[in-house]
Amino acid sequence: MPNESQSIVSAITLRFQLPADGEIEAVEAIAALHAARVEWRCAQAWGRMYALVKPAGAACAAALRAGTRATVFDPAIIALAVSPSTAEALPPLLEALGGPGRPAGVVSCHAHGTGAIVEWDLDRTALDIVLGLIDLEFERFRAHRATELLTPLPLAWWTRIAAGGLRAPEISPERVLETQLEMHAVYD
Repeated sequence: MPNESQSIVSAITLRFQLPADGEIEAVEAIAALHAARVEWRCAQAWGRMYALVKPAGAACAAALRAGTRATVFDPAIIALAVSPSTAEALPPLLEALGGPGRPAGVVSCHAHGTGAIVEWDLDRTALDIVLGLIDLEFERFRAHRATELLTPLPLAWWTRIAAGGLRAPEISPERVLETQLEMHAVYD
């Protein structure tokens, strides 16, 4: 029997502008009906709450669309809040990541206060490309950035980001100790 790390597991992301009473419970109930788990991350300062639902197929995504007010991203996305140290650096960033020439995986880039929230599919556009564009736009204004991860991420994305950042291609989900401990607990 293949374990979860050997099979392809899809995930979806939900975005709320902060859920209404009962919506978190509704998401949990719908996910349970589809044998999925939910991981939450609240970014109250950014007026958002995100959930990662996995494993989740088309039927689960459709049920979540019908049963909640959430925006459902299938496949999963990564959301990053970015704040420039100089206000004039924000409009060019919004154009670069939200305009017609944006990278293919970027699904949205919107201003929020003095910063922006960028949402994209990490399988279509690498983290280095998005961060590189942000830094390139900010460099013109000698601005620095503060970033905050707003979404929970699938383990495969965490390991891909770590492998790239550490230049250690051997890092993979199968080599994460917690995953191995979980698998042994399930099969023992």
